[in-house]
Amino acid sequence: MVRGESMTDALTPNRNEMIDFLESHFRYYTMNSWNRSTSYARNVKLHNIGLTPEQRDRAYDIIYAEGAYDEINCIIDDFDNKYNHEYQIGFNGRSSGYLVLYQGGREDSGFKTQCDSCGKLTWYETEQSCKMNECDGTLKLLNHTVYQTFSQPGMGLDMDNDFEDWDDHSLLCRYKLIKHFDETVDLCISVFKEMVNSYEAVEKEIMVSKKIIVLKCKDEQILRV
Repeated sequence: MVRGESMTDALTPNRNEMIDFLESHFRYYTMNSWNRSTSYARNVKLHNIGLTPEQRDRAYDIIYAEGAYDEINCIIDDFDNKYNHEYQIGFNGRSSGYLVLYQGGREDSGFKTQCDSCGKLTWYETEQSCKMNECDGTLKLLNHTVYQTFSQPGMGLDMDNDFEDWDDHSLLCRYKLIKHFDETVDLCISVFKEMVNSYEAVEKEIMVSKKIIVLKCKDEQILRV
């Protein structure tokens, strides 16, 4: 399935089928088990996504590789953006073995200024010199609102709802949302399987720059390190 493509618009089941689908869907905690709040979820542990033993062995190394989740995160971002972050997909569980449908949204971050050099956003309400070390930029007043995304992991979704009381339109909207959630998770699993078939995790040595404090003479020449 192409990213962003959905089958839910083409298939419209009857009312009883939609209720059965929603009521029987797998659920998982949105925070911790003691919180008891649950939402629609999928089990995506490596032993539960249809990998062969050989693929599974390779996958256990791949999940720790740099950039392993980049494409999956992009798929999840596409889903979140479609709903303006009112609904979001996130990992949960001790080993992040579940993808869960969360609720959230976007709100004004309150930032008023931004540095024209380093890009730092601040709450200062007047233009002034940037406060970041070694930055000679100026905090300029923003002419637009900067939004930030928030999530509500303690909030459950449809935990105690009686779908028999829902009108047809609301029921169909919820059905399409959860179907889209499932399709998105399926796409994430498909992308991960393709990665497991195409790559293996290997160690690579890299050079990392590091800032240190040194002594120097007043004539700006370094004395010793």
